[in-house]
Amino acid sequence: VQDTTVDPKDSSVIYVATAAGGLWKSINHGYSFKPVFDGGGSFNLCCIVVDPKDSNTLWLGTGENSNPRAAMYGDGLYKSTDAGETWKKVGLDTSEHIAEIIVDPIDSNVVYVASQGPLWSAGGDRGVFKTIDGGKTWKNILNISPDTGANGLAMDPSNPKVLYATTWQRRRAVGQFVGGGPESGVYKTIDGGKTWT
Repeated sequence: VQDTTVDPKDSSVIYVATAAGGLWKSINHGYSFKPVFDGGGSFNLCCIVVDPKDSNTLWLGTGENSNPRAAMYGDGLYKSTDAGETWKKVGLDTSEHIAEIIVDPIDSNVVYVASQGPLWSAGGDRGVFKTIDGGKTWKNILNISPDTGANGLAMDPSNPKVLYATTWQRRRAVGQFVGGGPESGVYKTIDGGKTWT
């Protein structure tokens, strides 16, 4: 299990994202579950988020946020507007390993995504991304290097313009693993990602 999310408006609804078994939904406090992403592009997932203002809107990141040789990669970010009945891919196709998704509690069109990026190669959709139009377009607002992605993201509950991101410089190869480098660190923004320290 990679992530568990409870609908903030209905505690009987629970979503569970797995590293190698798709997305599961319960509508009875976890007594039973049904798969709700079996027709999606990936079965290995990292995180599931319910829009705090609209329980029908879900954001799903693919690709487990892990580093073993057997780590499976995903194919981007998905969005549902009908509580998981149907899904649409909304970008970050080359992220491979998404780490975190945060929906702005004031404006649901604003979403932040931390992407670790490919494990076995440089580049890809790597860093912190932001949309202001509900996923139609994305901007990379924290881009460290082709070798360093974002593996954590948190928002100040009292001010959605304040966010903290962690970066991790890492690379897996057949005979080695670079588990951290000088580009790893913690970053803060107080203006919604326009500038970082």
